[in-house]
Amino acid sequence: MFSKQYLLLLALLNVLCAPVAYAQPINIVTSQWVPYVDYNQENRGLAVEIVTSALERKGYQLNISVDDWPRALEGLKLGLFDASCAIWKSSDREEDLLFSEPYLKNKISFIKKKTLQLNYSQLSDLRGYLIGVVRDYAYGDVFLKSKDLIKIPSNHIVQNLIKLKEGKIELTLGDERAINHELNKFFPNGMADFEFIEPPLEYKKLYFAVSKSNRLADKIISDFNQSIKEMKKDGSYAKILKKYDFDPTHTVAH
Repeated sequence: MFSKQYLLLLALLNVLCAPVAYAQPINIVTSQWVPYVDYNQENRGLAVEIVTSALERKGYQLNISVDDWPRALEGLKLGLFDASCAIWKSSDREEDLLFSEPYLKNKISFIKKKTLQLNYSQLSDLRGYLIGVVRDYAYGDVFLKSKDLIKIPSNHIVQNLIKLKEGKIELTLGDERAINHELNKFFPNGMADFEFIEPPLEYKKLYFAVSKSNRLADKIISDFNQSIKEMKKDGSYAKILKKYDFDPTHTVAH
């Protein structure tokens, strides 16, 4: 028989040696980005559901806040929040954030009105056209640094789609699934008036990222990566994807 003193000592050691992650929730900030982040839905969107499932199975508690993306990103970089559940990687962001392995993929394409006649095969073909962009989106260095393109900034893709419909811009771009969702929501009877052009600008990998100011950043990222591998192996990852009816070309294969 173990003595009461031994059992108490063992219990105390278990508490002291337990991962710090259990003691303090991870404060995650993101922006509304349907269908990846959707606080009008029960599971809050594809990206949120994958990330929360991955972290909760490792014992983490999560607090998730939704804000305007420029403010969310700034707060994350300053360490006011611990992490973001759906973010693209860029050299600028890597200065302040530690990124996971990618867990989804976004197809970034240009969209226009069908009435616009356009021969497009490369970015130089878009010289002279008014292109709506979203502030602080990491579209990619080639596009962002191109001085030959006319970029008209807005705060949200919906604003650009409205401008596109009204003829104030000639093109805009973004994730195809996100754009399709917004078109279906705001212009359900006019979706046939728009079309994506090929080839896409790029496929972008989607990440979970933690502020480097969080002393547990390395452990959190490691736990997340391991959990995603486990979810893919046991089928829970595919089950979430199926729920949102995502096809395999929008996921990252390993």
